[in-house]
Amino acid sequence: MFWPILLMMSPMMFDAPGSENNKNHFITMMLFLCYPIGIFFLYWVFGATYFGVSGFTLTWISCVVIFSAFTIFGYFGMLSNLHRGIANTGYSIAENKVYYSGKLVENADSESFVILTENEYPYSIPDHAWDRQHFYYMGKTIEGAIADNIRRKEVANRTYWVNESQVIYDDKILPGARPDNFAGFDGFTGWSFSDNNDQYLAFSYGIPLPAVDKTTFTPLNDFLAKDKYQIFEKNQPILPDADAESFELLDDHIFGKDKNYIYYISTKVPFAIKDVDPSSFELLDRGYLKDKNGIYHVIQYERIEKIEQADVATFQATRYDEASKSDARDINHFYYNGKIVGNRKEK
Repeated sequence: MFWPILLMMSPMMFDAPGSENNKNHFITMMLFLCYPIGIFFLYWVFGATYFGVSGFTLTWISCVVIFSAFTIFGYFGMLSNLHRGIANTGYSIAENKVYYSGKLVENADSESFVILTENEYPYSIPDHAWDRQHFYYMGKTIEGAIADNIRRKEVANRTYWVNESQVIYDDKILPGARPDNFAGFDGFTGWSFSDNNDQYLAFSYGIPLPAVDKTTFTPLNDFLAKDKYQIFEKNQPILPDADAESFELLDDHIFGKDKNYIYYISTKVPFAIKDVDPSSFELLDRGYLKDKNGIYHVIQYERIEKIEQADVATFQATRYDEASKSDARDINHFYYNGKIVGNRKEK
C-alpha cells in the first residue's frame, strides 16, 4: 500500500503560506489519509479477508496505526488549536490570550497586542509583534526594546524595526545605531551603517563590526567588506596579512587579490596562495587555475594543489568527456578532478 509514503509526504501539504492555519485544509488532509479505514471497513461489511486477515481486525489495526501517526505528527494538536482559534504558525489571539505558533506568549497584553496582516507581510508569516509594553520576536520578548512608536524600515534588503531611539533586527537591538541616520549600501544586501559623527558603526546582517575606517569602508559583496586596514567576512576580520587597501575580489568572488598574492576566499578559513603569480593568474572552469608557471586545482574547497605534470601552454578545462572520463586535457594527458586519468597523443 502507498499509505506510508503519503503519510511521510503529508507535511508537504502545508508548504503554502498560511495553510497550517486553514482548518478545512487540515480536515480534508486527515480524512484523505484515513482511506485505509474505509477500505478495510468494506472488507468487514462484506466478510472479506486481506491476506487471510479479517476486515474487522484490519479496520481496528488501521485506526490504531493512523491515529497514532496523527498523534506523532502533531496533527490532532494542530487541529485542536485551529478549533480553539489558535494559529499553528504566527501570532493569534484566543480566549484573551496571545499565542505564537500554538504556544502561549507569556505576559502579553491581548487587548493592546498588534498582529501584522498578510498585506503587511505578503511573503512570510510575521515574526514580530507588539503590545503596549513589549516588542516580540517569534513569541519572545526582546529585552530592552521599546514598543512605543515602533515601525518597520527596509534597509539593505532586510527588515529592521525602529522607534525613537533604537534600531532592531530580528531579536537584537543594534548597539549605538540611531534610527535617524541608519542606512544601507546601495547594491548590497545585509550591510548597513549608522554615522554618528564621532562614531561610525558598520553592521553585517544586524551584527556590529569592530571599529572601521569611515572614509574607506565599503562592501565587496553581500558577505565581504573592507576598509584600508582590514578585510571582513560578515563581522569577522579575515586575511590579517593581506594588504587591505589594494585588495579586490576577482569576478567569481571565490578568489581575491592584493598587490602581493592571490587569495582563496570560498573556504572555511580564507588563505593566500603564495605560489601563484598574481600578474598572470587566470581562472579556468571546473576548479582549475592557471598562471605562467603552472596549473592548479581546488581540492574539496579546502586547499589548492599544483598539477605538476600539466603543460601550461596547452592545458584546457573542458566539459566532462565520457570517452576519456576527463574534465581537462593538455598535449600529454587527460585529467579529472586535478588527477591524470589517461595519456593523450595529440594528432
